[in-house]
Amino acid sequence: MLRKINIFIVYVVLSLSVDAKEPVLAILNKTVSNEVQMFGIGKYTFECKPYGLLTLEKLYNSSKSGSMCRDNIDKFYKKNPNLKYYADSLLEDRQQYHVEIRDSNCILYARGQMTLSELLLVKGLAILKPKFKDEEFDGYYTLAQRKAKVDKKGLWDEKIFSSCIEEVYK
Repeated sequence: MLRKINIFIVYVVLSLSVDAKEPVLAILNKTVSNEVQMFGIGKYTFECKPYGLLTLEKLYNSSKSGSMCRDNIDKFYKKNPNLKYYADSLLEDRQQYHVEIRDSNCILYARGQMTLSELLLVKGLAILKPKFKDEEFDGYYTLAQRKAKVDKKGLWDEKIFSSCIEEVYK
């Protein structure tokens, strides 16, 4: 009887460890921009957008044609052409990445424990979404954005933030 109880306990412990959340590994098919990456799992392909952020591409596309926001983003990318495809320089096609889906966006672990969202924030290529709340990532994202702001990187060095802020908070 004792042997059956021990076997049952071992079975329960093993089943709990097997049922633990495993990382979802997806293969990067293509990096379209800092805003969009295309991934595949088997025959299924999906679009991945950074979780909790408004990227410069998103700000650009949501602003009106001829606006100061668009003009400032265009000027920024003319001065820093390598940053327009920053995500492409970080990620390699046909490689596996750990991806989590939240709110129809992706948490993409691009460098160890650092997410693509954090890396974009540190470079000033994105800002936190207004009213972003996520207990797990809020601290990391806020710290990354603060670092870019202090170092005057990306949109914090240019007039992008002030010219685009109205459209962000509409």
